[in-house]
Amino acid sequence: MYYKLSNTAERNQIEQLFKIPFKYPNLYRPEIVINGFMESSIPIITGEEPDKVSLGIWGILPEDYRDDWSAFQNMSNTLTIDEKMLDDSSWYKTAFERRRCLIIVTGFFTTFLQKGTIYPYYLGRSDGAPFFLAGIYNKLNDGFITASLLVGEADSYVQKFQNLTKTMPVVVPENHTQLWLDQSISLGGLREMMANPLPNKLKANPIAKDFFKNNISYDSMLTPLDYSDNPIDENEL
Repeated sequence: MYYKLSNTAERNQIEQLFKIPFKYPNLYRPEIVINGFMESSIPIITGEEPDKVSLGIWGILPEDYRDDWSAFQNMSNTLTIDEKMLDDSSWYKTAFERRRCLIIVTGFFTTFLQKGTIYPYYLGRSDGAPFFLAGIYNKLNDGFITASLLVGEADSYVQKFQNLTKTMPVVVPENHTQLWLDQSISLGGLREMMANPLPNKLKANPIAKDFFKNNISYDSMLTPLDYSDNPIDENEL
């Protein structure tokens, strides 16, 4: 469901806000819409190198995988991993136990279906600042990092802006980032953290329906729109 993210933050903004430098600063570029189906890179902080911002390919691969990224994603899409699946696959579970990461974004997208029409919403902080989503990662034999976004049960606020799924990306508050990356924390502690998330500071805005079209310019995609037939009554929020 969550196959597009947004990260409009400049490198200096991320480094100053989180006080962590980029490992390869010249490779980072802000992106209004990050399309996971296009083998995209996302900025992450790994448990292995918590003092640097690395870049990972969105869509985790097994550590010993040698074929094309797209071939694996066509067989088993791993852009997102439901936290309930972490016990079902041994390699998912191993990554969850040993290789957790923080994915840096400025927002993500939800959809609401009403009377045959899909309405997209953008969720981010009201001040536009970047924040962290929970992820897991693997490092391939060639040194490349691949990572997946973890999703869990949607909170009451996000549920108002989507009705095609009951999940949402797991948001990691800044005061929980060290715990999320800590290799000594128990799996029970991690489960409890995901099951009882702290309130987030996200705000939802309706955006252009062009969001669903291919080969379009995303330059003004995050601009809030006021649909006359908006399915969400903002006065009730």
